[in-house]
Amino acid sequence: MSSPQNNSSWISWFLGIKGNEYLCRVPIDYIQETFNQMRLEYFTETLQVILNPGFDVSLDWVVGDEEKWYGMIHARYIMSERKSLPVGPSDVWVKSNVKIFCPRCNDTQLDRRH
Repeated sequence: MSSPQNNSSWISWFLGIKGNEYLCRVPIDYIQETFNQMRLEYFTETLQVILNPGFDVSLDWVVGDEEKWYGMIHARYIMSERKSLPVGPSDVWVKSNVKIFCPRCNDTQLDRRH
């Protein structure tokens, strides 16, 4: 795991861990919306840790279900109409430009969001 970052949010800490660089920041209002939490099992303490703006990893913190739960809400968020994603149409370097995938219209567009 990454080095301790005192007084940052849990989300900032989690996104800073090596291997999580492709995860995006899910907005707090999206996380707090009960509709978006539907059928995602969690303890109230899990959500409190994730939403805590003053998370201090240097304390004796025991890893719980926060990573798993954030991954599940992240998966919902990136497939929602609120988020468009960069897509590489080819895995060959400089063969094509990055495009933007829109889950609303289920299509890719070049360099623009809609």
